Amino acid sequence: MRLSNFAPYFSGAMLIIIGVYGMVKSYREWKNHDEPVRRLALTLMISFGLFGLVGGIAVFLTILLNPELWVLEAIVITAGYLLLANESLSILEKLRKPEGRHERKKVECSLPVAGIVRSREEAITLLKAIDIYANLPLLIVGREHPEEWERRTGMEPDEYIWLTRVEHEKAISPSGLHVLSGKIINFLKGNPGAIVYIEGIEYMLFYSDFKAVAKFLFSIRDVAMMEDAHVLILANEDTLTQEQMAILKKEFEEIDVEKVLEKLMGPALFGAFSTGKRRGLNARPKSPEERSGTGEKEAEEAETLRREEKAKKRG
Repeated sequence: MRLSNFAPYFSGAMLIIIGVYGMVKSYREWKNHDEPVRRLALTLMISFGLFGLVGGIAVFLTILLNPELWVLEAIVITAGYLLLANESLSILEKLRKPEGRHERKKVECSLPVAGIVRSREEAITLLKAIDIYANLPLLIVGREHPEEWERRTGMEPDEYIWLTRVEHEKAISPSGLHVLSGKIINFLKGNPGAIVYIEGIEYMLFYSDFKAVAKFLFSIRDVAMMEDAHVLILANEDTLTQEQMAILKKEFEEIDVEKVLEKLMGPALFGAFSTGKRRGLNARPKSPEERSGTGEKEAEEAETLRREEKAKKRG
């Protein structure tokens, strides 16, 4: 038998081998990535199945059964090509950053590149104000389940990383500082001017020594500086030693939350906000009817002050 007679068999076998190999590799990538890479990996897996596995089988059927089955082979290979091309173009379009999305506003918020917040309550207050008045991209690294975070804070960040050893699509293990670092750096590079807020430093210290955790934080700080972004960490002497806090304070500035809020919101609106906070601390408990009426009134007053402040800035 001439060598040319083996060519169809060889091409069919190679298609099947390439198809199986590609499907296995695509499946591994599908398991290890989030959207939209996960979706692209699934498309590749299906395309390798059509191109290689089914296409190779179609070659053997054409040789052994009926030469006219080449039509089936052509249909399968064309379908795989069209699926891969269409999905790749679609995902590339979605990955393209829309014009104006998360465009950084010129606001004077006095927020340092790297800052320490001493309490979670202050951190949430600050993040909410920045979300409303500056609208900057936000990445949260927290110890709570993503849905619990949104429920408790009323905030929906652009990206949330759940610091846990539990298997979850948004989870990263506290022992995987290199994985966490890569995820944060990619976010910073893709969203110049963004804010990264990190909780759970004490949890990381269960799995890594302080030197490793500090190096991780300092590397994030350096990238934030290059990307004109901000990194905020929750840290205090209740969870860290004085020596550890002293090391962090050399690279991270302790934030005066009220000062930042005043710069961000403007004196008039911040004055109303600050007064409202003091009243909330000292006032007697109110009935549901009183709370409802007061809340509407305060909301109207805040909106009025906000419009006045914007008018002053434009003037």
